[in-house]
Amino acid sequence: MAESDITNAKLIILYIIKAFPGIPISELTEHALSSLYMDYFSFVQALEELKRDRLVMRSVRKNEHHLDGMKKPIERCDVTPEGEAVLSFLIPKMPAGIRSYLTAATSSRRAEAKKASFVTADDSLEADGTYRVRLTLSDGIRQIAKLDLHAPDEKTANTMCQRWKTSTTDLYGNLIRSLSDLTKEDDPPEV
Repeated sequence: MAESDITNAKLIILYIIKAFPGIPISELTEHALSSLYMDYFSFVQALEELKRDRLVMRSVRKNEHHLDGMKKPIERCDVTPEGEAVLSFLIPKMPAGIRSYLTAATSSRRAEAKKASFVTADDSLEADGTYRVRLTLSDGIRQIAKLDLHAPDEKTANTMCQRWKTSTTDLYGNLIRSLSDLTKEDDPPEV
């Protein structure tokens, strides 16, 4: 691959990470490859060079609750201060086509991400025969709600999980109203 192609790949990756701080490595890969300005091998090379040059940091966050397919905490990417300096210097030199694509793509993905929130619900059998039910709501960056409840039996636990998944907005809104001074007419915080 030509040096200018790797440079553009690095700029694209820096731009995406700057637009989505803490982006999981899988989402970064998807966003970068959907740009069609690089293939997977170019992506890996560019990301490794950015990491080596300390422009990007890849890490697992303390208390990460999202797991990958192998049940390990997901790895997230952030731009370092040095990476931000390089990006701000080189953005004006980036080809106009790439710049306009990235602006449009990150805007639409940001809007999608704002609409979509991460909802998880799972249960597990406890030693005393009851079921522990864990319900969470996240906006992808921070955890908005985390409930740890107990159910008397498996059927109740499954129902609780299913209702959380299908009615999160209503349940969260009702919970906020019940625990605060908000009335039905007041809007609870957006999820």
